[in-house]
Parts: sequence; structure tokens; C-alpha cells
Amino acid sequence: MEKIRALFLQELVNSPPDIIASIWIINRIPFPFNGDAKCYEEWRKKLAKLVEVDASEILITGSGAFGISLNPNKNYKEFDDSSDIDVAIISEYFFNTSWRYLRNIGAQRHSLPQAAKQSIRDHVERYIYWGTIATDKILPYLPFGKVWLSALEEMAKEAPTKNRTIKARIYKDFDSLRAYQVNNLTNLRSSEIEKRI
Repeated sequence: MEKIRALFLQELVNSPPDIIASIWIINRIPFPFNGDAKCYEEWRKKLAKLVEVDASEILITGSGAFGISLNPNKNYKEFDDSSDIDVAIISEYFFNTSWRYLRNIGAQRHSLPQAAKQSIRDHVERYIYWGTIATDKILPYLPFGKVWLSALEEMAKEAPTKNRTIKARIYKDFDSLRAYQVNNLTNLRSSEIEKRI
């Protein structure tokens, strides 16, 4: 795993962020699937049926993509037994449904738990701009939330994501997914270059 981390950091500093996003996150068989493309396709197909999108619109991101966390606060932590699975679901329909719900929530917002209220503020201030809905704290409140919660729980019974927390993030389109990942990688790259100066 140390080799993978070193190779990634080398590419992070020396390659364009859009190329890194493609190679390391978007166009790969995720780490937990250990190179098994068929297993990954079957997993995506099952989740796709449960959440009513096409399997091609589902990708695993985060540390599950290639085995290393891209959260700067986790210092490129290795994917391990406690790691969750971050799933990107690309769907204009579910993005717009979520966006309308958040925009029209009104006074109902005050009855939500603090974490959900903060999540709504985060969406107003940054997530919506990037064409994404981070569902981890608000999924139970979204119109399709119960169905998706059940789907994610079901996928946590399937190998190789068994017994892991599965979180979904909705992207309006593939451009939004790529832009979000490239922005994150650009920020990581700047931080990594500063460390080396």
C-alpha cells in the first residue's frame, strides 16, 4: 500500500488533476473488488436496480476507489476494516428532486437534528454549486430517502462491501462528478506542493 501512496502522490504533483481523476477515481475497478470487473459490475447492477438508475451511473469514490483516503485530515489513510464506501450516483432526476426539497424546506428545517441543519447549510454554501448532494446526513428526509436507505443497507450485506457503511452522493451529471473530483485533487495538489517547498 505504501507503493500505491507514493505513486499517487508523485502523480498528484506531476500530472494534471483531470487525468488523475480519470485514472485514480473514475475509470477503475474499486479497491475492495480486487481487480474483479465482473464482481464490480454485478454489484453496481444490483444497487442500480434498488435506487432506480442505470448501473453506468454508479461509481465508488473516496478511499474505496484506490485504497487511500483523499481527505486531507486523514493524511492519505489506507482503506481498512473501518473504512466506509462512498458511492457517486449520477442522476439529474434525483439531483433535481433533492435540490427542490432543500430549496423548499422552509420552516421545517428547524425541526431537523443539528447535523441535518448543518448539512443543509453546507449544500446552500458549497455542494449545490458543484452539482452534488451529499446525502449522508439528510437522506432520511429526502423524498426517496427510505428507498435509498434500504438499498444502501442491502448493499452492506453484499461482498465485498459487506458490513461496511455505504454513503451516497448524488451528482447532477458526469461533468459535475468530474469537476468536484478535479477541484478536490487541485486543492490536494497545492497542499502537497506547499509541503515540499
